[in-house]
Amino acid sequence: MSAFKQFTTKDVTITPFEADKSFRFVGNDITGSDVGIDIYYGRNVDYGSTSDLVSGFVSPLSASVVYNSAKQLYYSNYRTSSMGDDYVTQSVVPGVSREYDRYVGPIEAPRYENYLQSSLTQSRYLTTGSGDNITTISIPTKLFGENIVPYTFEFTFTGSATNPVFLTDDGDGNIISASVVVGQIFYSHGTIVLGRNTQFSGGPQNIGVDLYIDDGYLQSASIAFSSSITLYEQQYKCTIRENEFGYSLNPSLLTGSSDNEYYPFVTGSYFTPYITTVGLYNESTELIAIGKLSQPIPISQFTDTTIMVNFDV
Repeated sequence: MSAFKQFTTKDVTITPFEADKSFRFVGNDITGSDVGIDIYYGRNVDYGSTSDLVSGFVSPLSASVVYNSAKQLYYSNYRTSSMGDDYVTQSVVPGVSREYDRYVGPIEAPRYENYLQSSLTQSRYLTTGSGDNITTISIPTKLFGENIVPYTFEFTFTGSATNPVFLTDDGDGNIISASVVVGQIFYSHGTIVLGRNTQFSGGPQNIGVDLYIDDGYLQSASIAFSSSITLYEQQYKCTIRENEFGYSLNPSLLTGSSDNEYYPFVTGSYFTPYITTVGLYNESTELIAIGKLSQPIPISQFTDTTIMVNFDV
């Protein structure tokens, strides 16, 4: 049996905190069913053409889709300049109604969002030649949580006989190889795009091609990063006053001769019930959390009894 008491706002404390977790995967573990990281080969070709090959280990996609998705989402403001393209736009000054709005311009500003990862001026490169390749690494949400923690991404690939690759992120959204920016990382998307056309055949942008040609190269790859997620520590202060819960509803205290007749010792002033379990209920009186005490605790008849319930969600 149970007894209920309503919480007040001062009895409930909810505190957010960020929790980080580190991951490292090697070889076939990277694309395993319990991990699900995918590595795609993207190519600047027409959709459905004979050169529009399909790549990916978990959810295969065509090369043209991979390339054009990255181009639209992350590089649409970087078509002619690695520092970003500005377009002529206008600003609206709202009036008291729509017919009184004023347009001021022209001004030059970026046209698209492109998910900048830093307030610093971003330098982005996307190879645009016909048939050029890019590589996209996609990390699923179940691993990166709310975002990849900056400065923690590492990727090693020694499958290229020409140039083994070691990649890191600089904390501002850039992927670095030997002090050169070779792509971008989008922390809140779990996406890495290697789109700079470096001058050697084993460049990072060709990792997806190498894996498409021979998936055995995956054994020479490793990836590491830390994920971040916000947890909420919930604390409930359950206070029993000295004059509360002094009567037990435990059916074992009934004499059995009558449904409402208790043993004499239960009705005496010296009787002290024990607490064994604390349950938390919502407004619909539905049990949503339950906590068992390590041992029964008697309710004091002279002072308040306070039980702190803590859990994270």
